[in-house]
Amino acid sequence: MSYFLETAKSNSPVLNDYNNQVISNKIDSLKLRATYGFIVTGEGTAGYSPNIKGWGYDNALTNGQSLFAGVRVAKEFISRNNLNTRLAGINASIAQVLAQKNISTQTLNKQITDQYIATYASQQQYNLSQEIIHLLDQEDIVLKKLTQSAVFKQTDYLTFKVTLQQNELALEQQKADWQNNYSLLKYLSGIVDDTFEPVEKPIFAETLNPVSFDESIYNKAFQADSLKLSNDAKIIEYTYKPKITAFSDSGYQSSFTTTPYKNFGMSVGVGVTIPIYDGHQKKMLLQQNQLSLETRKKYLEQTQRQYQQQILQVNNQIEQYDKMINTANQQIVYAKTLVEANAKQLPTGDVRMVDFILSINNLLTLKGNIIQYNTTLFNLKNQLQYLIIQ
Repeated sequence: MSYFLETAKSNSPVLNDYNNQVISNKIDSLKLRATYGFIVTGEGTAGYSPNIKGWGYDNALTNGQSLFAGVRVAKEFISRNNLNTRLAGINASIAQVLAQKNISTQTLNKQITDQYIATYASQQQYNLSQEIIHLLDQEDIVLKKLTQSAVFKQTDYLTFKVTLQQNELALEQQKADWQNNYSLLKYLSGIVDDTFEPVEKPIFAETLNPVSFDESIYNKAFQADSLKLSNDAKIIEYTYKPKITAFSDSGYQSSFTTTPYKNFGMSVGVGVTIPIYDGHQKKMLLQQNQLSLETRKKYLEQTQRQYQQQILQVNNQIEQYDKMINTANQQIVYAKTLVEANAKQLPTGDVRMVDFILSINNLLTLKGNIIQYNTTLFNLKNQLQYLIIQ
């Protein structure tokens, strides 16, 4: 089973997407640091404003023509706390992605295990039919000879033959079911293969103890969301603080009116932006942020109740099916003994054909029930191992 789980995770485009999102967020962190570092740009402009017979732009404003070519250096000053808060926002986004990846991984594990269990169950049904047909084939050899020698009634033999053929048809159907389930398992795992090797029995720990809700993937996802929302509120606060930008440029700028060869130079400057009034947008943004946080809290409370209730429910069902399997295993001992006794007495006429077929059907039903009970038990254990709250 581990082969299919690992292959499915390796081939999953969803998990690959989450991995790439983490890398992309880390790149955003580097971009943010670069944004608040020194920005160097090369600039160049050239202009010409003709003035013909007094018609045109005023030369006092335009100088007629101008040329600028140089390098500009700018830097927006930001406090260390402001920068760290914005970087923390990116880290919170990474935590959110990782939390969602964990939930998706657990969902995928459960889905693959569910299908593996279905494949194993159909394989068990197929093996059971083979076992019954093997038993009937052995009886067929004996009964056919007895019928030919007129020791056994031909009508009884025909009844037996119909039963054998019905089981052979059921065998073909169960083989098709097994192969269909197997193909679906490979499809979900991203495996391209048309071979059908028997699968091993699903293995689960003897005692499954799900982690407490505080340690669950759902609570960790909530913590990541809450941290991101709290950090967003801090970023909103910093967004409305004054901003200081310093800049400097150096190069060549000239109107070519006088001594253009001397027009190499430089300039420095400082810009300040102070928010004064924005229609109370800051207050509304903070209100929206708080509403999102309260909404997430309500979802968390509901998820916690569902998580705890699901553990109680599944554990109770596991206990019930364990008892049912034990009871069925006790019954099957008697059913198998009855079939063997009837098979010995059938050729002598001490047991009627209808009773022999009935005992076989009873054995088949009991074994089929055990397969079904075990399948349900496997599914319950899988549900407990990978608790998924919809």
